[in-house]
Amino acid sequence: MTISQFESAIFAQTPTPPEHYDTDYFTGDWRAEGNNYSLETRREIEAKNPALIKEVFGPTKVMDLGCGPGALMHLLWELGVDVVGIDFAQSSKALATPEVRDRITIGRTYEPLAPADAYDLVICREVLEHLTVFQIKKTVENMVRMTSRYIYCTTRFHPAPASLVDFTTQFDVDPTHITLLNKEFLRLMFVMEGCRSRPDLESRMDWGNKGRVLVMEKTPLAL
Repeated sequence: MTISQFESAIFAQTPTPPEHYDTDYFTGDWRAEGNNYSLETRREIEAKNPALIKEVFGPTKVMDLGCGPGALMHLLWELGVDVVGIDFAQSSKALATPEVRDRITIGRTYEPLAPADAYDLVICREVLEHLTVFQIKKTVENMVRMTSRYIYCTTRFHPAPASLVDFTTQFDVDPTHITLLNKEFLRLMFVMEGCRSRPDLESRMDWGNKGRVLVMEKTPLAL
């Protein structure tokens, strides 16, 4: 993809409205192999991720950006982690457990709904592929603004990018997977905001070897 093609492609993208992410989106029968957002299903899917987050990052205060119904929040809460979340779907709070429901704020991932440097870990998992490139850029800026140290992202990346700016879709998996970036392009977005790569922590968090993990650490350049 050339810069000219990239320009045309990002201006052609259409954001997904929050109304799309209703109860059926999170728990409906369309989700293959039981991949829904009920707490017990997510407990199985998450496996050791919650404990690993606590072990690797040792966080004192966590923001889960794009938290959905808050299943990961609940699992971290069970481990004694102080965690809050933001999601733009009204259904998120309705589907969340009572333990974390009031810890979820309804809003967009790029809105300044939390104080700067307020969290030593900002989590953003399986969210960016649902956003336009413009929204991703603003969300990256917001993550860096909110964290005082670490950012832990997972997303679906372009499987075979032809250039740094190449991106694609994944409608066969989810009709809202509108942006699969080149992994190094996303990394570059964070670097330009004053973050350094932490490949050592990425390898620990990517215990399933899926290649979908990005861990960045905020530096004084971002302050």
